[in-house]
Amino acid sequence: MEQRLKLTLAYDGSRVWGSQRQPGRETVQGVLEAALTELGGHPVAAVFAGRTDRGVHANGQVVGCEDVRPEMAPERIRQALEPRLGDAISVVRVERVPATFHARFDAVWREYRYRIWCGTRSPLLARYAWHRRGALDVTAMRDAAGRLLGQHDFASFVAGGEGVPWSDRQQATHGTVRTVLHASVQQVEAWWPAGDIAGHGMEIRVAADGFLPRMVRGFVGALGEIGRGANEPDWIDELLDRADRRGGPRSAPPHGLVLWRIGYGDDRL
Repeated sequence: MEQRLKLTLAYDGSRVWGSQRQPGRETVQGVLEAALTELGGHPVAAVFAGRTDRGVHANGQVVGCEDVRPEMAPERIRQALEPRLGDAISVVRVERVPATFHARFDAVWREYRYRIWCGTRSPLLARYAWHRRGALDVTAMRDAAGRLLGQHDFASFVAGGEGVPWSDRQQATHGTVRTVLHASVQQVEAWWPAGDIAGHGMEIRVAADGFLPRMVRGFVGALGEIGRGANEPDWIDELLDRADRRGGPRSAPPHGLVLWRIGYGDDRL
């Protein structure tokens, strides 16, 4: 029976120009397809489950492609790809799946996580967390995050010119409506040897049936404003009712964001 490969990738988004192929730029897709082509001996195209911008990282990006070496075990393929990908990209897992598998269209949900560091600035976090000097109100942010749950028009949080009424996106089948399945905010311990550096970490976790351009960064930008007391948690309700990017929150920077994992079929959040 004909099969395809399902690859799970991790990468440092600060060291590549996003996930999608771009002329003259080193991207995750460009590097991976070059490695697959070298291993298979002919041009190989890779289909990504989700698109990430420059600066956004991944822990569980999923990619589908043809079975470039049917005679090799999946782990041997992973090992053969690793030295061809450089230091910024890693293949975490290789699986064989039915030929009908589509990395993007078969995905049931996607989960992103965003990290914030509140306190003394640490150079070790410069590429992996959004630094905020002052403390944030975790309770207010949790209240606000809960208001994102369910099916809503998220136009107020969408960047790239797609959150305004005249956007081409509004003519698409689902427009800017998506369903958020999980949204939480929690305080976390420092994830490196903190020493005497004062502060605390926060992690925002969001899962949905689909995401729009910079949607999670829009969520985080709004939650950050609420956390510092510039707005109340019910500001989220106003933004959802307005469904218009004009007057929406400023997007948080990309470097705190990680595409954490992607669910298919029976995968559970």
